[in-house]
Amino acid sequence: MSSGRSHRIGFVQDGTLLQKVAFSHGEQTAIVIGKASNCEVCITNSFVSKEHAQLIHNNNNELFILDLNSTNGTFLNEKKIQPGVPYPIKSGDRVDFTSSGNVKLVFDPDNYQSSKAPWRDPNIGNSGDIFGTTDIIEKIRLKGKIIIGRGTDCDIILPGQQSISRRHASIEKKGDQYFLTDLDSTNGTFLNGRRISGSQRVTEADTIFVGRYQLQLKGRARNLSSQVSIRAENVTKRFKNGVVGLHNSTFEIPAKSLTAVMGPSGCGKSTLLKALNGDSPPSSGRVFISGLDLSENYDYLKTLIGYVPQDDIVHKELTVEQSLYYAAKLRLDHASSEFIDQKIEQVLKDLNIVHIRKNLVRDISGGQRKRVSIAVEILTDPLILFLDEPTSPLDPQTIEEFLGILRKLAENGTTVLMVTHKPEDLSYMDSVIFMAEGGYLVYQGESSGYLSYFRVADVVKVYSELAQPKAKVWIDRRFAKDTNGGKPNTEFKKQIPVNFFSQYFWLTIRYFNIKFNDRGNTAMMLGQAPIIAILICMIFDQVSQAVPFLMAVSAIWFGTNNAAREIVGELPIFKRERMFNQGIFPYILSKITVLGAFAAAQAILFVLIIYVRYQDTNPSWNDPLVTFFWMLSISLAATLMGLLLSSLVKTTEKVMTIVPIVLIPQIMLAGIVAKISLPLVEVISYVTLSRWGTEGFSDIQQEVSVPKMELDTASVEMNQQGQITDAKFIQDGDTTAQAIDELVKNFHSSYPDRFGTWHGTLALDYLIIGILSLLFFIGIYISLKQKDSMKLK
Repeated sequence: MSSGRSHRIGFVQDGTLLQKVAFSHGEQTAIVIGKASNCEVCITNSFVSKEHAQLIHNNNNELFILDLNSTNGTFLNEKKIQPGVPYPIKSGDRVDFTSSGNVKLVFDPDNYQSSKAPWRDPNIGNSGDIFGTTDIIEKIRLKGKIIIGRGTDCDIILPGQQSISRRHASIEKKGDQYFLTDLDSTNGTFLNGRRISGSQRVTEADTIFVGRYQLQLKGRARNLSSQVSIRAENVTKRFKNGVVGLHNSTFEIPAKSLTAVMGPSGCGKSTLLKALNGDSPPSSGRVFISGLDLSENYDYLKTLIGYVPQDDIVHKELTVEQSLYYAAKLRLDHASSEFIDQKIEQVLKDLNIVHIRKNLVRDISGGQRKRVSIAVEILTDPLILFLDEPTSPLDPQTIEEFLGILRKLAENGTTVLMVTHKPEDLSYMDSVIFMAEGGYLVYQGESSGYLSYFRVADVVKVYSELAQPKAKVWIDRRFAKDTNGGKPNTEFKKQIPVNFFSQYFWLTIRYFNIKFNDRGNTAMMLGQAPIIAILICMIFDQVSQAVPFLMAVSAIWFGTNNAAREIVGELPIFKRERMFNQGIFPYILSKITVLGAFAAAQAILFVLIIYVRYQDTNPSWNDPLVTFFWMLSISLAATLMGLLLSSLVKTTEKVMTIVPIVLIPQIMLAGIVAKISLPLVEVISYVTLSRWGTEGFSDIQQEVSVPKMELDTASVEMNQQGQITDAKFIQDGDTTAQAIDELVKNFHSSYPDRFGTWHGTLALDYLIIGILSLLFFIGIYISLKQKDSMKLK
């Protein structure tokens, strides 16, 4: 290799030369320009990003400039370049790193003066292969182990994407086999469409995915963002009730384009969207994303798909910044705080919502909430962004700005597919898909050609053509060209790479913040305990049987009421996060942890008030610590019951209708309101929390106050044989009795026979409550699992 120089360049700020760089003939390398201290060219300027751009020199002595998704952009000959795309540069070109032109690259560095601008040789020992152009096996043969990433010290350099870590993965040879290892990358390394954990064997036939690049042990890396974005082959969708929501459809959508899906209400627009993004896979046919089969590579492709359904996918009780932060923590498992902060700053600026970053989501407009939902999705740099009627809540002025933002996303490499019913949106679209009533795709092409196709003057008349009976003409015209049926769709293959503890931690922290930000409802929730406890103290002078009963019912109410709205109220958010990478177990446990903490606070307040009130009565309240743990146990079981109810319904209105149906039997079957006299009712009572809750409190208390009844001798009536035929008893004060004995009298006589020496013991009560809690937990898991639109292996 020649030791001569092919290019000598410099970096200038405000007319002062900062650094000079020389590239060797035939030497392939790359340098990063930015204000971070680890950049090869460090420029301290507020308009320059930490990693702003990359300069690439290949073995043909050509120079390329690549913008690294910088905040303020890189300019070539006064035109802003597209991030992630290498642009060739040569002597005479003007390259600026700020819009004002005060920071630039120059080809005549000797014409600038600087006392601290030595020549720098950017060559890196064995410099890496840009875009992985060298046979990987050959490099491993020479080095034994290679590193893949976007850092300039890597052996295979994949620049231009923040989704690729600086040192992303490694491949090494052990004996006759090759092993791929993920190096704790932010977005993961995938082998044959599935995310790997640790090291995994790889062969020449396997496909490796790093960011948007596809690699094999032999051959060039393929940048997926340059491929046809979406291809549908004979896609159909038939629902469980037999209704066909989408008829046979075949089409392609080019990369980096804006495409609208339009048609009359109920024509299958959202069904098509969900079939393409995996939310509700097609019944038959195949969907390809950048040439990869969606069903075969879902675990990988889901990281490249953004999806904003009609409902908002952000919590209204969080601030905009908090929503983005927790979404990043949950989706970008290994990302550093610095990376996340930088990413949040970038998407806030891209979507023009920096000014509302500290606002609660509930306090911003519908259009701003839609942007925040989109911001959550573009945190992961999606290749494709699916939007379901994003402009429906927007006014005309906001629509124009919003669609301009989508255009910018498309220019930066993201393909946007959006369902819309607003004709004015079409003026911003590259192409359009029209659906006819009945789930038929009847037109797909450039947005400028649909009027001539339908032979009408405006888009409004197109809608009338797509309603029956006129729609049949267009259906027949389209489907005459495509009569091939689709093959049955296989189940989606998915290996959930859930970092259980990380997800559990951040879900819990987020949920606590939701509760603390919703101060009014949280205060009311905590305030229930002292209010009800004080009412009990005011009504009952002594610890009668009613007090343990009301404590059990109160604990059940606290847990059920606290939890009944918690899943159904955020169902769109759960389904979207589940579609990306959400594990069900960490989700349920985060709910139990937070609601359990509030249940503990309620139990402390309740038991403290009861103990203070009845500590000097006869009988006094017994063992407050054990009472607290038992009340907490009942509340947690009721919390699980409330979460189960919340997971079974689709709206908060429905769950609040069901809650009384569940709670009223708790009152009736506890053995206090009425004696349980039938064996069947006795068995039914075994599945109620109140039955065992009341028994547990009675066992802890041991003694309760009962009326002392005396015979009124004056009221005694006797017959001729001297037998008493009538008499009255009067209350002569109160006395104490064994609480369990008094309670068991109200149960059916079969109870002691069924449970023997266990009956009436706290150990039995804990056992039954534990079993019921486990059943509730299993029910929640099954219910949430059934909400998966994707039937995953």
